[in-house]
Amino acid sequence: MRRLTSVFAALLLLSAGVLSGCYDNHSEPSIEPFVSKANANIALLYQLAADGCYNITSDIVCVGRVTSSDRDGNFYRSMFVEDETGAVEVKLGTYNIAAQYPVGVEVALRLKGTAVMFKDNILQIGLPPQSYDVALREFEAQEVVDRHILRGNSVERLAPLSLPINSLGTSLCGRFVQVENIYYKPTAEDKKRGFYRFENDEEYRVFAEISPYSNFSTLEMPASMVSIQGILYHKTVGDGQGRQFVIKPRFADDISTIATNL
Repeated sequence: MRRLTSVFAALLLLSAGVLSGCYDNHSEPSIEPFVSKANANIALLYQLAADGCYNITSDIVCVGRVTSSDRDGNFYRSMFVEDETGAVEVKLGTYNIAAQYPVGVEVALRLKGTAVMFKDNILQIGLPPQSYDVALREFEAQEVVDRHILRGNSVERLAPLSLPINSLGTSLCGRFVQVENIYYKPTAEDKKRGFYRFENDEEYRVFAEISPYSNFSTLEMPASMVSIQGILYHKTVGDGQGRQFVIKPRFADDISTIATNL
């Protein structure tokens, strides 16, 4: 009860202006100027989902920018949206998302009637679960997507949160991040599993996840020092290595070589 009281108190403050600032193959999303500003941020959604699945019954609106892309097939049926306080995965359940919501486009998430919960440390938005299930449902239908997502006209190039590899943490899961100064450490199972191990000189590790169905599934990993950017996960990578930090790139050039002075 104390948590709910503090959350709703925060909502009242946000509504007073303390803070400012899912599509089918044949439909166009709503594109219009926002008629109202955000009255909440993603950090508040973290609070709401802290104790499990939370059904949103009030008029919460968050505004952020799209950070993921399904254009090259490494993301599927969902998109990530981020504001200055955090990130959330929206369970769209649709295809060709990048054509409708490209990277960097501003979107308003109108959340009344949806639910939020954490899965593997990533905050998700979807429809409330069925009575016989615990997983959030995808939006799927165009009319449901239009009800909950309003696309703006503003598109900006996004800068990832640049971090040293040893600063990765589960609280950052879902964020658009970048890790530099790492090297590919191949194993025989890399392509079979879809996870590619990278380490720095101190042997801290992070994995890049590349789906065998992506357009860059045959990408050859550079032998030199690289930078990787993408969405951060913490998940099981197989081959007895347990749960590890994983960066999921959107495009082939999200893994790039770093020039070194000889």
